[in-house]
Amino acid sequence: MTRRSDSDNDGETSSPSPSWRPKKCKGEKHVSFPPDEEIVSGFAERKDTSNVDSLTLAEVIEAYKRSCDKHQVEPKPKILDQLESVCLVRLDVCNVALLQYPAQVLSRALLRSRLTVLHLQSTCLSGRPLFTLVAALKSNRALRELYLSNNNLNSEQDSMQLGDLLRYNSSITTLDLSNNTIADSGLEEICEGLRVQTDGLKVLILWNNQITHNGLVHLAKVLPVLKTLETLNLGENNLQNRGIHTLRESLMMNHSLLQLELKHTHITCEGAVALAEFLAESRQIQRLDVRENEVRAGGLMALSLALRINHSLTSLDLDHTPKQEQEDFLMETQKSLLREISELCMGNAARHRIATETELPRPDSSEAH
Repeated sequence: MTRRSDSDNDGETSSPSPSWRPKKCKGEKHVSFPPDEEIVSGFAERKDTSNVDSLTLAEVIEAYKRSCDKHQVEPKPKILDQLESVCLVRLDVCNVALLQYPAQVLSRALLRSRLTVLHLQSTCLSGRPLFTLVAALKSNRALRELYLSNNNLNSEQDSMQLGDLLRYNSSITTLDLSNNTIADSGLEEICEGLRVQTDGLKVLILWNNQITHNGLVHLAKVLPVLKTLETLNLGENNLQNRGIHTLRESLMMNHSLLQLELKHTHITCEGAVALAEFLAESRQIQRLDVRENEVRAGGLMALSLALRINHSLTSLDLDHTPKQEQEDFLMETQKSLLREISELCMGNAARHRIATETELPRPDSSEAH
């Protein structure tokens, strides 16, 4: 038996054996392609990141629109809206423990941040976290409002840090330190920082900080040189009449203060008389709050007389219920004086409104036609 070589079959067409058939796979798949015009194609654009930091918002929006036009798609309104939210301007971090590491992370972000409002109430900032925060804010020129209430900030190291902040940062216009323990020695540190500011803080809130009349000696020294302070809140501190006497001359010498808040500061008619002397001299004060103090007929009489001279005060906040007096007629006197004070303030408000409307620029008569 001889074996046939492949060469023996040259020129002949071989056919498969009738018993052989190609095996079909189970679940055999067929591949098909859509017409050319329906094939999805994409674009891979070259990313140029060399000048990203110098791009303006308008340039970013224009680049997005050009890319959409190139890809023949409509720009998405939501994306355009997000691009026109220039940056984060307000951050609320409240009622959480901002310990060392989180404070470091926040501080690093603040070095280049464009935040204008920062709320850090009840965040356990006392000590090292405040030191870290202040170190960053010394060079920050974007922040305008800083809220640090309820942080157990003390009269020693914490107050020194706050004083340093005010020395080196004149961009912050609102500083809320309410419900801490700044006390008299801490107020001295803050006033030393304020002393070097020629332009900056407009609102200082020191509500409930264990400040007494002794601490107001430091505030009295700095008030005459402050050119921008408009609101001073000293409420819920034990200032007493002596504290008001300490501040009286300095308040007269200050020409920027618009609002003075002295709610529940343990003053009586004597303190109200001292405030009336300040009102008679002031040409800019607009609001005075002396609620929850023992101001009776004598103090109300002094305030009423001062308002006949003062034409800037539009709001004098007093308790609506008269205080107890030894004589009944004095109770009626209180009621009459409260009405008179209210009417005098409303008269000042009306004059202020008319003056403001008069100062508004009138439309050009040619434009009206």
